[in-house]
Amino acid sequence: MMKRIIWAICCVFFMGCASHKLDWQSPYRELSSLKEGDILHLPTGVKITKEQLINMLRGARIIYVGEAHDNINSHNVQIEILKAFTERYPQKIAVGMEMLEKSSQESADQWISGKLDEKDFVKVWLKNWSDDFQYYRSILRYMREHNIPLVALRAPDDWLERVKKAESTDQMKENEEKLPQMDFEDPYHRAHMKAIFSKHPRGGQSFEAFYRVQVLWDESMAKNIAEYLQSEQGQDKQILIFGGSHHIQYGFGIPRRVFRRLPLPYAIVLPMTVHVTPEKKHKFMAVTLPEIPLQPGDFAWIVSYEDLSDQKVYLGVIIRDTDDGVKVLSTIKNSTAEKAGLQKNDIVTALDGEPIETKFDLTYLIGLKKPGEKGVIEVLRDKKPLSFELTFQARRNLGASPQSASGP
Repeated sequence: MMKRIIWAICCVFFMGCASHKLDWQSPYRELSSLKEGDILHLPTGVKITKEQLINMLRGARIIYVGEAHDNINSHNVQIEILKAFTERYPQKIAVGMEMLEKSSQESADQWISGKLDEKDFVKVWLKNWSDDFQYYRSILRYMREHNIPLVALRAPDDWLERVKKAESTDQMKENEEKLPQMDFEDPYHRAHMKAIFSKHPRGGQSFEAFYRVQVLWDESMAKNIAEYLQSEQGQDKQILIFGGSHHIQYGFGIPRRVFRRLPLPYAIVLPMTVHVTPEKKHKFMAVTLPEIPLQPGDFAWIVSYEDLSDQKVYLGVIIRDTDDGVKVLSTIKNSTAEKAGLQKNDIVTALDGEPIETKFDLTYLIGLKKPGEKGVIEVLRDKKPLSFELTFQARRNLGASPQSASGP
């Protein structure tokens, strides 16, 4: 499940995990007047083509491409830019991603080289980030097919915990032998974070503790980007950075902190959702941010909002790993599992002939299914083998949400 540490960044619904209300404009163009697919040069308000965008990005050693983690169209922008650069400059592109801890670099390398299969890499992803691999699958498969280096950027959990628990910045510095150099004095970054914290405070947590984690999050990624570009494997590469837009916009998250370490030309591309359908408006956080006298980025790429809730399927069970195997603790009303005939205390042994030994085995296989697809699940019931035919449903069709369930 989602790493505990992401509370500091995502559970306040602003660092890209959820979308947010548009709080900036181009000085020459009202962004709400644009339509999906438009690309705007923000400083001038001039619309450009994708080809022109790629030409303009050529001079940037670092290209930051933001995202709302739960908007597949943000990721479509990222892969379009990635493909364009890979086709023009094969073997000269790398991608850095917020979602992987630096300690997972070996697994990232093994994924790209083909030594780690997708199931095992999804397990790494789940440990590092969350169960949203479907949003990134196309990007990561493309990188693997074209042998594009994947750079893990995020700080280790123990660093974030240490900074969170410190009673002050001075106390944190007393034990900072491994921590990156951190700048807590950026007035615009601080004001931005304070406005968000005041709207969505974490119970009992002070703003300063919250802010220390935000800074460490960005500084650690900045340090890892700079180190990669100065390394033997990265010195001839142009790098694309994929991360939550709030780490990137205005430049005061990651970009300014990289530039402090390594002054190189960079550009910021922000996928921007302007028009939202009424049924999705609840996904957008109404946060009134302070006015920032900085350009939010260099380019805005207008996208619509689309999550994968209509494409993800759920079996509709609460399950647990036990000594006997993967046990069904209960089924959810009107779910695929209940309709098929699964019952409490069934031991799941296989799905479509693939053996099930852990919860992850079952979750991974179900994640490959689409609404309307069929499957066969095998169980032991009172030690007797049984099989049931399944017809998978989208989550929206379930009578009760399995969100709180510890199972697929």
